[in-house]
Amino acid sequence: MKVSFKQLSVLLLFSTVTSSYANAEWFLRGTHNGWAADQMQDIGANTMLANDVTFSASGTFKVDRFGDWSENYGQGGQNGTNIPAPTGTWDIEFYTDTKNWNILPASTHGGSSTTTYHFRGTPNNWSEGTLLTAVAGTSYYDICVEFTAGDANGGPRFKIDKNGDWGADAFPAQDYNVSAGFAKITVDGASDSIVSVEEGLAENCSGTSIASDFRNRTIYFLFVDRFANGDTSNDNGFNAAATSTTKQNGGLSEWKKYWGGDIQGLIDNLDYLEALGIGAIWVSPLNDNVNNSGSAGAYHGYWGRDFFEVDEHVGTWALVDQLDAEMEARGMKLVLDFAPNHSSQDDKYEFGAVYKEGVFQADKNNSVWFHQNGAIADCYDNDPNTVCNAEYDDPWAFRNKSLFNLTDFNHGTNSNSVADTYLIDAAKKWLSHGVDAIRIDAIKHIEPNFINRFTSALRQINPDIYIFGEWYGAGASNSASMAFLNERRGSELLDFSLRDNIENAIADNSSMIDLDAHIASRAAAMQNAEDWQPIFLDNHDATRTSVYLQTNGVVNSNRQGKGFSKAFADARQNLGMALVMTLPGIPTVYYGTEHNSTWFTANGDGQVGHDPYNREPQPSFAQSGTAFTLIKTLAELRKVSPAVARGSYQQKWVNSDILVFERKEGSDTVLVAVNKGPSTSISVSALSLADGVYQSLTGSDTVTVNAGQATLTLAQNEVIVLR
Repeated sequence: MKVSFKQLSVLLLFSTVTSSYANAEWFLRGTHNGWAADQMQDIGANTMLANDVTFSASGTFKVDRFGDWSENYGQGGQNGTNIPAPTGTWDIEFYTDTKNWNILPASTHGGSSTTTYHFRGTPNNWSEGTLLTAVAGTSYYDICVEFTAGDANGGPRFKIDKNGDWGADAFPAQDYNVSAGFAKITVDGASDSIVSVEEGLAENCSGTSIASDFRNRTIYFLFVDRFANGDTSNDNGFNAAATSTTKQNGGLSEWKKYWGGDIQGLIDNLDYLEALGIGAIWVSPLNDNVNNSGSAGAYHGYWGRDFFEVDEHVGTWALVDQLDAEMEARGMKLVLDFAPNHSSQDDKYEFGAVYKEGVFQADKNNSVWFHQNGAIADCYDNDPNTVCNAEYDDPWAFRNKSLFNLTDFNHGTNSNSVADTYLIDAAKKWLSHGVDAIRIDAIKHIEPNFINRFTSALRQINPDIYIFGEWYGAGASNSASMAFLNERRGSELLDFSLRDNIENAIADNSSMIDLDAHIASRAAAMQNAEDWQPIFLDNHDATRTSVYLQTNGVVNSNRQGKGFSKAFADARQNLGMALVMTLPGIPTVYYGTEHNSTWFTANGDGQVGHDPYNREPQPSFAQSGTAFTLIKTLAELRKVSPAVARGSYQQKWVNSDILVFERKEGSDTVLVAVNKGPSTSISVSALSLADGVYQSLTGSDTVTVNAGQATLTLAQNEVIVLR
C-alpha cells in the first residue's frame, strides 16, 4: 500500500499518542478497593504510582496492564499470586521494565509519614516489598514466614530492612539464622530491633499472635487495695467496719482491713508502670468478696462471694473496661488473679456462700458444690491439738479437703460439675472485659482435670491466653509440682524453688556455684519449658527479701534475719532482681520492690515483715532510684532481646561469689555477670559476643571482647550486662 507523507505523519502521531497512553494505562486492583481498576500515575523512569492507598485491614493487590485482567502482575510475575499489603496507607510503585513493585511510606510522594519494615531473606531472595504488619496498640510489627533450605551462601536466614532502602538501618548487623519451617518474626518499631523469632510453628504460624508472648514482658504484681486510692467514695463498700481509718498507722487488725486502693488508682498510675518498663499487670482478685465480715476485710480478694461481679471496693465493670483500654493503648496485658479452689470461710461470715450476678447459688452445706471432707491436716477429728501435716503431701487430701477454713469447691473429676461450670463461665466473663492472662490461686489444691477443662475453655476464646498457677514450693526441687507441670495441663507454675535459691545466694546462705547448679537443673526438670515459668523474688506469701536481709528478727518459715545494713541489703536485693530479670523465665516484680520496700513489724506469730506486713502501701511513685532504674533497664532489654526472652542459658564463669552467664538466641547474645564478693577482675573466655567494645547496660563499665575473651572488673554487689 502506498502511503502519502500526510498519512505517514498522522500514523506516526497516532503511534506516539498510543504509546504514551499505553505506558500510563496501568491499574491497581486489590482488597482495598474491592478489586476495582484504579489508574496509576506515570512518574517517569518506567515507574507507575498509586498514591496514598489505604488498606483498613491487611489485604492483597495486583497490577493490571489494561484494566481488563488480560495482562496482570503479582508475586512471581505475570499472572502471579496476589501481593500482600499490611494495614495502613501506602505509596505503591510498579516498575514496567522489571515488573517488580515497592510498598513505601505514604510520605514518599507527599503524603503523611509512615515507616515500613521489609522482610529480606532467603525465602524471598532478599528482595524488598515483603512488609511486616503493624500490631494495633503497640510499637510492634510482625510477619509469618516459611523458611526452606537457604541459599548458596548459607542456611535459612534474614534481616529486617527499614523503609526498603537497604541502608545502614537494616538489622540485625549479622544475618539472623533460623531453622527450616514456619517462623513468626516480631520487631519493635520504637527501637528498630527484633523482639522475637518463634520457630517451629504450625503452617502459617497458626495459633500464634504477635505481642502475645509473655516471655518478652515483665509482669508487675500488685494488691489493688494497697496500691493507690483513686476514688474515696467507694472506700467503705457495704460494710464500713471492714475499712480502716488509720491504715498503716494502726495495729494488726487495721492491716487486715480495706485501705481504699481501687481500679481508678491503678488507672491513674499506668504511666508510672509504663515508665518502669512493665508489659503486664497482675492484679489481686477483682471479683466480689464477702460483705458480712464484721471488722475483718477481704482486701486481698481471696474470700470470693460472686465471681461474676466486680467488688464494690475496687470499682465497676465500666472501670474494668477503662483499665483494659488504657492498658491496651500502652501495649500492656491485664493478668487477673483468680481463685477457683474455694469461696470464703466455712465457719463464719457468709459460710462459703456464692452468688451469680447477685443470685444465690449455694453455701458450705451443699455437697454438690462443696467438699465435706474437713480441713487439710485436721486428722478427721474435732481436736485442734491433733495435726496431720503429712496430708499436705497427700494428693487426695490436699485436693479434696479444705485449705485452712476456706470452703472447698467440689470440682468434677472427669466431667464438669456445677461448680466447675460456674467458675469457667465466670472466667469467660472476665475475658470478655479484656483480661489477657490468668493466675490460678492454690492450683496445687485443685482437681487436675479441672485445670485441663478450665484452660481449654479459656483458650477457645483466646488461644494466646497466658495461664500460670501458684503451687507453693513449686520448682525444679519439688518433684510433685514438676510432675504436674510436665503433664501440660495448660498452666505454667510460679517458680518458688528458683526464688529460694536466688535469695539464699544473695543472703550468703549458699554459693553462686549452688545457684548455677539449680539454674542448670531447671531445663530437664521442666522439659525445656523453663522460660515460660514466672520467676520472682518478693511476693505476698513471704517476708520481703529486703526485710529478711536487714532484720535481726525471725521471719516466715522460722528463718533468722541476716542483719545487713540497709545499703548493703538493698544492693543485694538489686543483685537478686538483676538475676530475676535476666534468667530463663518471665520476671514478676512485686509492687514496691522497685523501691526496696520494707516494713519491720512482727505479726501475730512473731514473724517480722510477714503477712499482712508484706502488703504495705506502695511506698513511692518516683521514677528514680537504683532499684527502679535497674528494673526499668532490664525490662526494656527483655522487650527487644530474643536472647533474654527465650534464649539458652550457659554458665561462662563461676565461683562462690561470682556468676557469669550468657543468654543466646540466634544471632542475639547477652552476657550477665553478678558479684556478691569483694572487688575483683576475672578473665572470661569462649564468649559468643562478637568482638568489639561494649558499654554495660547497668553501669559505667566498658568491656572489650577480643577473640571471644574479655576481662570483667566487678565491684562487690555489681551487675554487668552486655549486649
